[in-house]
Amino acid sequence: MQSLIDRFTRIIALLALMTALIDAGRLLGIGSGGASPIAMFSVSGFVLLSIFTVARMFAAVGMWIESNWGTAVLFLGTLIELVLFLSGTVRLDVGVFGFGLRLILLAGATLLLIQAFRNWRAAIHD
Repeated sequence: MQSLIDRFTRIIALLALMTALIDAGRLLGIGSGGASPIAMFSVSGFVLLSIFTVARMFAAVGMWIESNWGTAVLFLGTLIELVLFLSGTVRLDVGVFGFGLRLILLAGATLLLIQAFRNWRAAIHD
């Protein structure tokens, strides 16, 4: 069972890293032609996307080394990003593919946190 959880954690970590690298490329202006990324995303959108990209990269590394904080960082960062995106208060250019990836990351992080909580409760009651 533990091997399955480790594999699932690594898959979620790779998806988080892939999403972060795609966002980092967008922040650098890859695929935008001659347009400035700051002009495309607005200053607030650019700063928020930068923060979420760095947080997702740290979360991916934390999950890969099987640290406790990696999943928590991924869960909180993705949750905050999706809440901001869905509320419409800040213009975050996520796209349909990115939104789907973020939902998968949120669901995966939630499942991993639930499993960690179950393992913790089982260890207490032993």
